[in-house]
Amino acid sequence: MFVKGVLKKLGILLTFSIILFLLGYYIITFFILSFLAFIIQFFRDPQRKTPNSKGIIVAAADGRILSGKIDRIEVIDSSYPLLDKITDDDEAILISTFMSPFDVHVNRAPITGRIIHTSYYPGKFKIAKGKILTENEKNLMVIEGEYGRVGVIQIAGFIARRIIQYVNVGERVKIGTRIGMIRFGSRVDLIIPKDCEILVDIGSKPKAGETIVARFPSTIEKEKRFIGDERI
Repeated sequence: MFVKGVLKKLGILLTFSIILFLLGYYIITFFILSFLAFIIQFFRDPQRKTPNSKGIIVAAADGRILSGKIDRIEVIDSSYPLLDKITDDDEAILISTFMSPFDVHVNRAPITGRIIHTSYYPGKFKIAKGKILTENEKNLMVIEGEYGRVGVIQIAGFIARRIIQYVNVGERVKIGTRIGMIRFGSRVDLIIPKDCEILVDIGSKPKAGETIVARFPSTIEKEKRFIGDERI
């Protein structure tokens, strides 16, 4: 499965390369087919099996959660840009995922809920390292669900020059549905309530819409009470 509209372009490129091959332009054909292979790799959009447990938060992006300056899981405070757009609390948890050009680039809804805010911020296109959130081009989507709010920040990078948003304010989204895309890499920041239980760690390779990265605190407490009742 591919991103909508890509199959037509792939067909045109393939037809063009066949014509060039028949005319004897083998080197040009080779480069076109190589580019075609990259497009197929980049614009793939595989189906995902989204879990249906209550109170879970799934990954918004494919990629890798690494230590160091690129990606991290950490507690952030009010000094973090855009935090006031997502929550009224002074702190939250940041799960940052780096997407290489070889990852699936379709972003998916981390929870079921309603889009209550979106903001687009023009900026630079620096390599996705360090404090790029304050300088690079980015797009914020805030989703309010049954258990709380979650912010998804799509951040452009040195190669990623186009951020696409599929949803608008007021729309309801289901967990795991497609909400956007970043072309050719970069980073997605997931901002969740500070009391959530984190279920991924440094080095994890989440899949958007499929990997459970956290659970809301209200769900955790309900589970603890249930287990306690069973033991009694």
